[in-house]
This record gives sequence, C-alpha cells and structure tokens, in this order.
Amino acid sequence: MSKAKELLIKAAHDLGLHACGAATALFPPLLKEKLEKAGPIPFAPADTEKRLHPENLLPGASSFFVLLFPYKAEEERKANIALYARPKDYHVINHRYMEKIIQTVQEEFPEARFYALTDTSPMVDRWLAWSAGLGFFGKNHCLIHPLYGSFVTIGAILTTLELEPDQPLSLSCGDCSLCERACPGKVIGREPFRPSRCKSCITQKKEDLTDVEIEILKKTSLIFGCDECQKCCPFNRKAPLSPIPEIHENCISCLSGEELESLSNRGFDRKYKEYAFAWRGKKVLLRNWHIIHDK
Repeated sequence: MSKAKELLIKAAHDLGLHACGAATALFPPLLKEKLEKAGPIPFAPADTEKRLHPENLLPGASSFFVLLFPYKAEEERKANIALYARPKDYHVINHRYMEKIIQTVQEEFPEARFYALTDTSPMVDRWLAWSAGLGFFGKNHCLIHPLYGSFVTIGAILTTLELEPDQPLSLSCGDCSLCERACPGKVIGREPFRPSRCKSCITQKKEDLTDVEIEILKKTSLIFGCDECQKCCPFNRKAPLSPIPEIHENCISCLSGEELESLSNRGFDRKYKEYAFAWRGKKVLLRNWHIIHDK
C-alpha cells in the first residue's frame, strides 16, 4: 500500500470513519452504459457526460478516496422526517470531516491537490463507493455496506495522488425481497426504476402531485423522505449506531402542521436552514403534512 493511501486511511480511522477505500478517477465505459440505460434521475445532471469527467472538477485528478458516513440512530416513535435528515445537514458534517483528512495528508504531500465532494457534485456517488469496495447495489438501489447497511451517506476526496484502487465486493441481496414488499410505491423490483413512484422523491417534488403520487404519499407518516425499504433490510437491522457524534446531536425527528403554519417562509429558513430537509422549503413540507393528515 502506498504511503499516501495508508495516511488517508489512518486519518479517516482516527476520526472514527472505518468504511473507506480508493477508486480510480478513470471511469470505465460500463458506467456510461449504465447511466444512459437508467435515464434521467431527480437531482442529477441530465447530461450523462457531466457525470463522467472528474478532471472537470480537479485538473490532473487521478483517484478518489471514498468514505461512508453512517447515520443510524435511535428510532423515534413519532418521527415524520427520514432518518438521514434528522441531524444537522450531512453535507456540512461530511465536508468538515473530509477537510480534516485533507489537512492531515496535505502536510505530508504539499504538492498534492484535493477536492471534497458529497452528494451535490455531478459524480456518481454510489458507483464510487462500489468501486472502492464499500458495498453492493441493493435491490432498492441503495448502496449496502456489510456492517453499516444502507444507513450511510457517501463522501469522496478527489485527488491528484495515485491510490491503489480497492476491489468491489461480490455480495448481493440474494433471494431477499423484503424491500419490494415494503415499498409504498411498489417501484422496487421493476425495470426500469421509476423515481416518480418513489415516496422519497415525491416528498421533495415542488410541482403539483398527481393522484397516484398523493396516494403513495399517504401510505406512511413521513413528510420528508421514505425509509421503508431500509427499515426492513436485514443489513440495517443488525447495523450498529453511527460512530459520528454529530449524528446523535440536535436532531429534529418530527415537524407538526401547526408549527409549519405558524412560521413565515423566512422564519422557517432561519430556524431550519442547518437541516437537509429544509432545502425544499416550508411550502412543500406543509403540503405533504396536509395530504397525510387531512383525510
């Protein structure tokens, strides 16, 4: 193992991040084929080419150092926010940890360059994690890590350093179909995958909802996100709680219609701007709350 990769792994482990690995920045033709076959997906660039060129983000890029950030926490009985969105915004938390790792490695390799990314970049996060040997693609289209399950967000440090890539895992869901039965939109197990029937996507849709989408939304109590396919997954049931302290601090698991009604748009933004669920704004969350509760 190269000194650079060894140092990156140690820096991650010192922060409690033990699910990490490396992947090449040279994407194979197979990825382009998969993206084109899947078609456009919400919240990702429609132009496939934008997702295939890491050098546009960091000229001279050679490798990705990929990390998983576990977010499993104690379940709240009256929650109506998806588990990942209850702590403060994971984008900020992930970047904070990755910047610490970069600072440590930069001291040893001052000429190297780095670019931290998580979720909002054009890159294909799940592919990076799979390539780095950090999990397999579940039937529910989530990346599933052998220990932490799918209750993880993905971060990656793109770098000019050359890191030996890790090997993808050979695990799979096997004949388990629990998530197919649990899915409110019955979208799992059907090809092509239709994000428009995924409750998580529906809760974040700004446009008017169709009758079908409204019926899917009503099936569970969450007004933001949907954890149904994850809660039933055997890997998630046995997964340990997150080792990241921020995951267990300042959590918001439930928003009431009364509170949402009482806040102006500006007041909502001021109060909840540090949480991932706030990005769609008060209007969308309040719409979802009324659909679920005004029966």
